[in-house]
Amino acid sequence: MSSNAATRTRRRALTARFLAEGLVVLAVLIWWLTAQQLPEAVFPSPVNVFAELGNLAVDPQFWNAAGVTALRVLTAVLAAVVIGTTLGLLPRYIPWTGGIVDDVLIPLFTSFPAVAWAIIGSVWFGVTSTSVVVVQTLIILPFCLVNVAEGAKELGHEEVEMGRSFGRRPVAIFWRIELPMISPFIVAGARIGYGVCWKVSLIAELFGARSGLGFQMQLAQDLGRVDTILAICLAIVLFVVAGDALVLRPLSRRLDAISGGGAASASAEGAAPTSAPQRQGLP
Repeated sequence: MSSNAATRTRRRALTARFLAEGLVVLAVLIWWLTAQQLPEAVFPSPVNVFAELGNLAVDPQFWNAAGVTALRVLTAVLAAVVIGTTLGLLPRYIPWTGGIVDDVLIPLFTSFPAVAWAIIGSVWFGVTSTSVVVVQTLIILPFCLVNVAEGAKELGHEEVEMGRSFGRRPVAIFWRIELPMISPFIVAGARIGYGVCWKVSLIAELFGARSGLGFQMQLAQDLGRVDTILAICLAIVLFVVAGDALVLRPLSRRLDAISGGGAASASAEGAAPTSAPQRQGLP
């Protein structure tokens, strides 16, 4: 019975993988057929775009621009995670701020147009890297804020009370109990923000930078190089996929395991005899 279930599971996984790969092949085929009907300068074929992607792969200027954009993306993601986590946890410790976070900040940041942030950033900070990072941070901030705010509402109080019963200080309770439990929500917001930030970096750099991949795309537009624009877009997709697969996804799985293990450990401690509480407490 278990063998049949495992076989069905493998078949479903293979079918899903086949459908996903087949969809990609179909999209490329439709792209190629459409390109045959339009001028190359307007809609280049996938062959030319992938050839241009290969040219970019050996172009030092492209990698310099990619490094500048990647540094801005990482800075913005870290800033959004720190700010979003701080604001999202406020109602847990200062209850009267709940109305401000839920009814003012979250609706404001989730509904404010991204292009408007780019325009305002260029006005406030000029054509500088600071403008780009600020714009990126403000655009991806709601993803981190909403995830942490909702995660904080789901945190139980039993583990916290257990830590207090063993005489742990509030700082120790936060670092050893609450932060590990909220960390999966933080990483989930960071994963979404990371992907979105690469996209909005192009908008921000078009409005407020003279370097980076967005600026490279602007130069390609001025030269009428649609193949270069599409190749840069494909490169960004590869950067996002690589960053998520190599760093963020493994980190998310590890934190899920840690948070689950920590909760189970806390439950075991709570069920243990109380004859020696000093040995049952958190380290």
